[in-house]
Amino acid sequence: MRYHLLPRGIGLSLLLLLPLLGCSREQAANSAPTAKEQSIAITVGPVEARDVMRRVEVVGTLEADEEVMVYAQVSGPVDKILVDLGDRVRAGQPLLQINQADFQLQVQKAEAILQQTRTRLGALDGRDILSDDQQPVVRQAKANYDDAALWYERMQNLYKEGAVSRNDVDTAMAKRDALKAALDNALGQVRALRDQLREQQAALDLARRNLQYTVIRAPIDGSIKERDVSAGQYIAGGSMQNTKLLTLVRDDPLKLKASVPERFQGQIRPGQEVKVQVEAYPGREFSGTAKRVGPAVFTDTRTFPIEARVPNREGLLKPGSFAKARVEIRLDRGIPFIPEEAVYYFVGVTKAFVVKDGVAQERQITVGERQDGLVEIVEGLQPGEQVATSRLSQLSGGATVQVVAK
Repeated sequence: MRYHLLPRGIGLSLLLLLPLLGCSREQAANSAPTAKEQSIAITVGPVEARDVMRRVEVVGTLEADEEVMVYAQVSGPVDKILVDLGDRVRAGQPLLQINQADFQLQVQKAEAILQQTRTRLGALDGRDILSDDQQPVVRQAKANYDDAALWYERMQNLYKEGAVSRNDVDTAMAKRDALKAALDNALGQVRALRDQLREQQAALDLARRNLQYTVIRAPIDGSIKERDVSAGQYIAGGSMQNTKLLTLVRDDPLKLKASVPERFQGQIRPGQEVKVQVEAYPGREFSGTAKRVGPAVFTDTRTFPIEARVPNREGLLKPGSFAKARVEIRLDRGIPFIPEEAVYYFVGVTKAFVVKDGVAQERQITVGERQDGLVEIVEGLQPGEQVATSRLSQLSGGATVQVVAK
């Protein structure tokens, strides 16, 4: 007798040697088996080897990569509002403007004071400031001192010759010393003016900076999440009572913050791919990358946090959205799969019929995930084996049957 097993979908005939229906196990043990032929048409299929991407499913929230509340550094009434809710902006782009009149006057005043000091230091008609020894007051004082020093020297020589008295020499020396003090004082005045000049330059720089601060600019690339002021409103800036002007969010990329059950410790690492789904786009997945993994498990939830980076170049995803995600942790190759119809359940045990050398033998199996009408076999089968894909509900209890081809 020759037999052959046909591919899945082609019928075979079975000659089944079964115990008589209705006989108890005890009767079967104590008496000779009574056989009854029964022909059942079945199909068989191979145990397929597939590559399986292992994933961890999590839920979380999409958050902005950065969220910045914008305040003013100076106070005043709002003149112009240049952006509004939902507008996309670039870093450095003007957002709103405070009235500049007072700040322009402060700049003009500081410039005038600074120019006066520069003039006193010899910087006329935009020229550079003279060095200390070239300052007019210093040059005059030094000339007077040089004359007095020369006169004192002459008095000393005349005194040695007996031409003048000691009193004349002392008078010349006192005049020289007085003019030396005047020279030192002139140099001190010039240095004080230079110090004033630096202080006034700082005041001018501050006035100019405050004038620049009247135009509030975007600190980052992003979108306007909230606008909290209106044109004409007086805002306080540069103090603890600052008025919040705008809220700006960077929405490309977004951050997915999620919690993972503690049993997956060690399986999730930075760099793994993350597939994200949101309710606004059913059936569509957005790809991201795991960036950070929390170092500890929260005792109240028995989970640990992860953070993923999700590109959002089209701006479709919104910060604050609820998201479902799958973290792809590894790729397992050569995993056995069988058709769903080859799996059956008997008193809580999962089984399949393995067909080998013309014999169908039931075998206990452990199943995993499902793909395209196939069931993963975690334990019990190997790729290349053949399984019966028909519903063999008549077979149970570990029966072995002979497959006979007609």
